[in-house]
Amino acid sequence: MGTSSRLERSFLTVLENLRELGADWAVLGGLAVAARTEPRFTRDIDLAVAVKSDEEAERLVHALVRSGYRIALDIEQTGAARLATIRLVHSREPRVFIDLLFASSGIEPEIVRAAERLRVLGADVKVATVGHLIATKILSRDDSRRPRDTQDLAGLLRIASPADIEETREALRLMEDRGFSRGRDLREELAAACREMRSAPPGRT
Repeated sequence: MGTSSRLERSFLTVLENLRELGADWAVLGGLAVAARTEPRFTRDIDLAVAVKSDEEAERLVHALVRSGYRIALDIEQTGAARLATIRLVHSREPRVFIDLLFASSGIEPEIVRAAERLRVLGADVKVATVGHLIATKILSRDDSRRPRDTQDLAGLLRIASPADIEETREALRLMEDRGFSRGRDLREELAAACREMRSAPPGRT
């Protein structure tokens, strides 16, 4: 089975599992960027999940483990002392990573609440807005270690409206206020990224 088939199968399976558990979530990461801009390759499934506490996140993860998943990685957000991300793999598709983001950026509830329905891998699902995708890409940007994020950011900025950029600024402000900025001036980084876009020669973004 090809990578795209494995990804689609894993995606549809986890969506059904989350629906059965009553979880509130939205697509992030490469799948969301592809839905908003242009198709691009990804091996991972990133989902923002809205929860009220780490305990609620843990109950959801334990329920998924009972459904055939195993925990491959768990990441804490040290600045805010929150359970940030759980990486799962399903026993049927062990080469596809499923990242559940509970408190990675600190704005997961806002991401899920504002998400819009789009078609992704044959399913009608909630997808993060352009503004929120830009905000998460600013937060995760590392040009040397994560060049794909930089390319995604450029593609998103190309299609962003003034309203999208305003949503990004507000999202970055919330990240900073809630202790998720990783010690960086995220709004200044957004301004710098916008300047880079304006000054880049055609074909270089």
